[in-house]
Amino acid sequence: FPSTPEALTTPAMLRKVLACSAIVLAAAGTTPAGSLRLRGGGPITWAKLTGSPDVLKEGYDTSSKVTINKASDLNGNTGLKAVFNRASANKITSSLTATTKLQNVDVEASVDETGTIKGTATYPDISPGLKLAVAGELEGGKNAKDIPAPKVSGEYVKDNMCVTAAIEGNSLDVGGVVEAGEVLLGATTTYDSASGKLADPSFAGRYKGDNFALTALLKGLKGDDIQGTYTQSVNSDLDVAGSFETSGNKFSVGAAYKLDGDSAVRGKLNSDGILNVGYSRSTTAGSSLKAGLEVNTNDLDSRKLGVSLTIQ
Repeated sequence: FPSTPEALTTPAMLRKVLACSAIVLAAAGTTPAGSLRLRGGGPITWAKLTGSPDVLKEGYDTSSKVTINKASDLNGNTGLKAVFNRASANKITSSLTATTKLQNVDVEASVDETGTIKGTATYPDISPGLKLAVAGELEGGKNAKDIPAPKVSGEYVKDNMCVTAAIEGNSLDVGGVVEAGEVLLGATTTYDSASGKLADPSFAGRYKGDNFALTALLKGLKGDDIQGTYTQSVNSDLDVAGSFETSGNKFSVGAAYKLDGDSAVRGKLNSDGILNVGYSRSTTAGSSLKAGLEVNTNDLDSRKLGVSLTIQ
């Protein structure tokens, strides 16, 4: 927050402080979770509350790649994943990722063909309900002294409340979600220590019925950027979803259908005329074949097609 009392007297800052205070008070005053439990689960993070539905997000990859997953014999907690991706007609990219567990800390490290190294260490239960993660990256060709400050994030869950915080560079992101019966309410904001400014908060809410969910997101306090999503499980084989946003008047609709126990197909269309179709099939235990097609309906000559294979 600004260090001078004068800075706190500006109307804009007062609105932000009052909004954030309201968030804290609402969370503190929420009824205990014993009498308030969301249908199908407990509190979730802000990212999951406001994320795009799986029907509109997953299963449309148009890249052509092979992924090989292997459980290492080093110990029961180590896994290796190699990915070979056809980036263009004459270029193949690759990456190798290793995961393991050391002293109750989940460790993941990866390296790609450029020599870029990424690593994440997650302590999933540093104390009851609290998870802490540290992530860093060293760009290929750079020296160790060039490693930027790591990203530190935390997640705390207690009863009907979930609070997250992340520090990266000069930015501090804080978010919180509380549940009240069939309703989820959340808010988030960002503080920039370099400028001393607190960004306008964003608010979100979700109502979850027996087989559907309706989510609304308000970005900032102006009220000119609103997003909404609707998801429904029509039956055990068919899921549908739709989303819209007032900024740019954009929308997207999609559906996912299980053909049988081993295969499924999905499709989506957005307001820009982009049509995506995805197909997936489980071949053997842990292995799968996926295909994705993207077509610009405004230019039918503009197409992307990819097939990926995952081997366990």
